Amino acid sequence: MATTADTAKAAADKAADFGHDAFKTTIDRSIAAFDNVATNSKLNLEAFADSVGAAAEGAQTLTAHAAAYTKKALEDHVSAAKKLAGAKSVQEAFDIQSGYAKSAMESYLSELTRWSDCLSASMQRSLKPLNDRMAAAAQQFTAR
Repeated sequence: MATTADTAKAAADKAADFGHDAFKTTIDRSIAAFDNVATNSKLNLEAFADSVGAAAEGAQTLTAHAAAYTKKALEDHVSAAKKLAGAKSVQEAFDIQSGYAKSAMESYLSELTRWSDCLSASMQRSLKPLNDRMAAAAQQFTAR
């Protein structure tokens, strides 16, 4: 026959087992949550690094375009100045200046469009890793 002490011991053992299982479950869930945070943090940093890398590439491309345009514009300017210096009449000087102004404006607008397209593409490339990471995080949270 079970004595009161045996019953109390069994109840205490059952409570201890329950407490141990609850504590173990809580610790396991906490470790899993911390692992998830660490994984997400690593992925976020990788996305940020990719984004910065793409932005740096875009800046280099724009700098190269600017340098090439500046060089060509200066060469065109010097050429126009030489032609202008050799003009035989006011009308010829006016025609040279008008032609140069028209050419310079068309070149500038063309280059501006090119820079705008390059900047837009660079922004899209640099924001893509961050957008992809945000979409993955949103999907992860909606899956819960």
